[in-house]
Amino acid sequence: MITKIRSFQDSFWVKGILILTALSFMSLFGISGYLGHANANRPIIKVDGTVIYRDEINAQLNQQLRAVKALLGDNGDISEETKNAMMLDIVQKNVVNAIIEKAADDRSVSISDDLVRKIIYLQPEFMDNNGKFDLAKMRDMLSLSGWSEQQYIDTLRRDIIKQHLVASPVDGMTLPSFMDDYIAKLDGRRKIFQYVDIKPASMKIDRKISSDEMQQYYQDFAGRFEDPESRDVSFIEFSADELAREYQPSADEINAYYTENIDRFVTPETRNVLQMVFENETDAGKAKAALDKGADFYAVARDMAKQDNASTELGNVSKDMLIADMSEVVFDLPQGGIAGPVKSDFGWHIMKVVSITPQKETSVNAAKNKIIAAIRQEKTYDQADETMTAIEDELAAGATFEEIAQKYQAKIHHVAGLTESGKFKKVDGKDEALISSLDFIDTAFSYNAGETSQILETETGFALLKIETVHEARLKDLDEVRDDIVALWKNNEKAAIAQELVNDITHDLESGDKFADVAARFNVGFRTSAPLKKGQTLSWLSPMQMNELFQEPLNTPKTFSNEDTFMIVIPSKVIQTSHKLSEDEKKALHGRYLADVDQTIADELIRSYGAGYDVRIKYRNLGLEEDI
Repeated sequence: MITKIRSFQDSFWVKGILILTALSFMSLFGISGYLGHANANRPIIKVDGTVIYRDEINAQLNQQLRAVKALLGDNGDISEETKNAMMLDIVQKNVVNAIIEKAADDRSVSISDDLVRKIIYLQPEFMDNNGKFDLAKMRDMLSLSGWSEQQYIDTLRRDIIKQHLVASPVDGMTLPSFMDDYIAKLDGRRKIFQYVDIKPASMKIDRKISSDEMQQYYQDFAGRFEDPESRDVSFIEFSADELAREYQPSADEINAYYTENIDRFVTPETRNVLQMVFENETDAGKAKAALDKGADFYAVARDMAKQDNASTELGNVSKDMLIADMSEVVFDLPQGGIAGPVKSDFGWHIMKVVSITPQKETSVNAAKNKIIAAIRQEKTYDQADETMTAIEDELAAGATFEEIAQKYQAKIHHVAGLTESGKFKKVDGKDEALISSLDFIDTAFSYNAGETSQILETETGFALLKIETVHEARLKDLDEVRDDIVALWKNNEKAAIAQELVNDITHDLESGDKFADVAARFNVGFRTSAPLKKGQTLSWLSPMQMNELFQEPLNTPKTFSNEDTFMIVIPSKVIQTSHKLSEDEKKALHGRYLADVDQTIADELIRSYGAGYDVRIKYRNLGLEEDI
């Protein structure tokens, strides 16, 4: 892809070579952001000096969850397991991105704004009906996708760097043709497997738990039988948008905004222009002479400039969209007028003005409502920041939580029995998203009973919490958890019986007994698979487990397990197909194996980059598994 990117840098202006989209944005597109008060935050990923914090991971997760919910609708239920899987995927992607960015910095690999801008201009999704880049269309599409412009640009820049550091070194990899027959033979090999499933849940227990075991389980697993610490919390929430809507701009502000942003309220004169371009003045002069005699512009462009209609039409252009040398010439013409030949760096041009759309200006009074809305939008974060600062000052001066709520006419909300895991006994359904956020929970558990928190920023504004009551953690009485202990004991007993059965079966198989005989001896279901090729799966085994299984010698038992099943498997037979592959089949197979090789090498490249850095992941700060 990098090669393709480089190739179009020099041939970017293919059609409208007179048009230069003059965009005067900050950075690439006038991107501006808001940096408010820093929340207490926890690091999740560290790659040497690069640190990625929890709020960044949560923001990406929330973005994905919103996208999923948009697809599933209001009835879509996303389980905690699914959320955790999404979280793990996000963490892994961020680790790779951090490694790639660090490797790029160390190797002085950088991507210019100009290149990123050119790539964006070429995206078909962002083009209007005339095939020209449309900034408004890009922003609309990004908004629908839940992306900010900065996110999109950063991701695009990072993808280009990945292409350079990872994909480009792999692009030249090949598999010699002499290996095709070996690959075909390997791909044509099938294996038959014999296997049994052993489910702990189906195991029979021939005794009951003893009182000593009951007491021992109660002590050993005390953590499972605790009522965790919980808190009753009152809170008030402020919406940045609502605060901004209360702002009433003065007449002077409205007039100043109108003057400073006059371009937003003026539609400049545009002209529908045709053009033809020649390499030399002589050919251009001949074309102009033909036009002066009344020849059709399209016909002359087709016959003499070898242009089709689409290449001849520039469409509606404003003065600032044309190359400086051409803008004055074109905009001095009357409707129907023809100019040229005129020389530029691209050749000799002849232009015709087909129609003229005069400049239009919206008065300040007509635009007043839009101006007020725009000022309020700009003031959104200013108003929120001012209000946050005022509340912080009032709290420092001794104002109570209730006084703040009364002064700002804020409704007091309540959550009862909130735990550090995010569970709760009672809360208004509309508040569930806020109180289940990690920042809210952290804040709720960072203060003592009766204390009011500092300002907590939220996705829509900010909040203030008061800890009403702290319910200390307590170990439930043995009688309260007796049934839970029995259930836990039964599960462990059944798992132990199942494991012993697995060990006995494996021992007999390793001693050379036939699988069918062993299965009959222990009264377990025995099955034989269809012939399977590498890449196919057996029952619930993962691709990685299948890969391990295919490497085992014949009649060698291998055991796998998941949450509810043990599986004992042996490869029992190898079948080599005699099907002769066609050239197309060989080509497809060659491509598939080469893709596998490419992926393996790409993975190893990323690992090699990461091997030089101190990479740490704190899963516990996300409420997941152990840190690495």
